[in-house]
Order: sequence, then C-alpha cells, then structure tokens
Amino acid sequence: MLVTAEANGRNQRQALVAAGLVAWAAGLLVWVSPPLWLLLGLSPFTYWWVRRQCFRRMAAIQQPFPDRWEKILREQVAFFLALDDAGKARFRQLVQVFLDEVRITGIRTEVDDTIRVLVAASAAIPVFGFHDWEYHRLREVLIYPDAFDDAYQNTGDASIVGMAGLHHLSGVMILSKPALLAGFADESGTHNVGVHEFAHLFEKEASEYGLPREVPWGVVRQWVRYVARELARPSTDGAHINPYAYTNEHEFFAVLAEYFFTSPELLKRRDPALYAMLRGLFHQDTESLLPSVPRRGQGVDRNAPCPCGSGKPYKHCCLAENATSG
Repeated sequence: MLVTAEANGRNQRQALVAAGLVAWAAGLLVWVSPPLWLLLGLSPFTYWWVRRQCFRRMAAIQQPFPDRWEKILREQVAFFLALDDAGKARFRQLVQVFLDEVRITGIRTEVDDTIRVLVAASAAIPVFGFHDWEYHRLREVLIYPDAFDDAYQNTGDASIVGMAGLHHLSGVMILSKPALLAGFADESGTHNVGVHEFAHLFEKEASEYGLPREVPWGVVRQWVRYVARELARPSTDGAHINPYAYTNEHEFFAVLAEYFFTSPELLKRRDPALYAMLRGLFHQDTESLLPSVPRRGQGVDRNAPCPCGSGKPYKHCCLAENATSG
C-alpha cells in the first residue's frame, strides 16, 4: 500500500512508456490529419493517469497524523505499541493510505474514528512484514451493529461477525462492530475478527496476484501439507486450535492468523513447528515482538527494559523519574 522508492520508480517508468506510446500514436494521426493535433494533449494526461495513485498516496502520507488516531493506536493496538519508532512511522503511513482509499460505512450504526482506525490496523497487521503489498480488490468495509446471517440481516440467531468478498460482495468486507472492538480488547484471547477477515483477503489476493516475494516456496509447500494432514483428522484432535478452523483450509488459515497475531507465545509453546510456518508465511516474528507490550492494568515489570527505549531497567528510568516527580 505504501509508495516505496522501488514502487515509485517502477510506476514512473510505466507512466513514461505509456505516455510515449500515446504521443507516438497521436503523432502518426497528426501526420495523416493535421487537425487532430489536439490528440497530442493525451500524452501528459496518460502520464498523470498512470501516476495518479502514487501521487495520491504520497500526498496522503505527507499529511500530519491526527492526534486522536495516535491515541487510539497506542491505547488499543498492542501490535503498534510493540514496534520501534521506524515501525510505528510505517504503520501510521499504512493507516493513512488505507483510510484514504477504502470507504468505511456504517449500516444502521455510527462509525467513529475508533472504528475507522481499528479497521485500518486490522488491514495493516497481517501484511506489515511485506515490503510492497496491495489489497487490490477491497473498495469498502461495511460495519454492522451486531452479528448477521447469510442474508446479511441482524436476526436473533445470527452468528456471522465477519465476511470478506463473497458472492456479489466482491470488493466489500463486512465486520460486526462489537466483534471488531472486542478483538482489540485486553480480554480478546485468541480472537480478532478484523485480523481474521483480512487474513482471508490476503489469502485470496495471493492466489490471484501471487505471493509476496518474502514468502519462501518451501514454507508454502510445508503449509499445504500440514493443512491437508490437519483437516483429514477430526477437529477434536487439535485440542489447542479452535474447532472452527477445521471448517475448510481457508478458515484454518484465518483462525491460525488470529492466534499468530494475538497469542503468539501460546501458539509457539503448544506447536513450535506451526508457529515457525506462520512466521515464514507472514514474514514476521510476533512472539518476539508482542511480549514486550504490557496489557492495560498489568503494568511494566520493574526489572524489564524501560518502554521509553533508554536501555535501562524500568525501575531505574521512567518509574524512578515518575516517583521523584510525584
């Protein structure tokens, strides 16, 4: 989603080639019929048309990041809080580009900044390990007031809390508002519907546009064999995995993505080989990243490195300074 130097250069070359071809074709037509000289104006227009998405994205990330968005990320997104300064800056840019390009619409419910930022964070987390990744098809995220059924209605027995690009809703994702909020709460456990649905979308996009170059083919082959073996046995045998994962190979991937991004320590402890495969598929090591983030109400261990990044123990740094100032 970001305009890297490599992506910008590639897009610029494509724009120059397209504009050159249009200029050449227009020149031939003008030579045949001079009154058509106005067609030469199509060349700069073609250059702009090919470059327009890059221009828009560069403009989006140059905007100041709103303080209220920063507050939401710091208070509710543990993944963001665990990143270093460079990682946080990149995450902010991903959020800015996503919110600039994807509509987030409330269906019989209000959509505020918290919902918008959490949807964008859900999109950024699964693909954060990739240098250059696009959600090519996503155009809009619909936020429902609660769970919904197969007819997209909020009935009493509805149980669906998320859906990505099925049937006539290609390019659209649906998320339950309470489920989205719960996924970023401290007590979410291994559930995060936002990450779940964007993992689905990542899998679909990868099947259509190819895997990110950071993902080794050996890991992919290992994953395919592992999933086939797991789905061939009763779901009750996989005691450490939510039984819903055994619905099919797509749900298996999405459910395991939730574990990987919400409870990586638990996943690695119960199945180190599975954790290693997911680390290769997402090109991230969440088990090393997330333990450094304390849950709200838990606090920082006195002997742990200070969250300010000084390298000193917490008790000899910010904790001591706060105690002195108090």
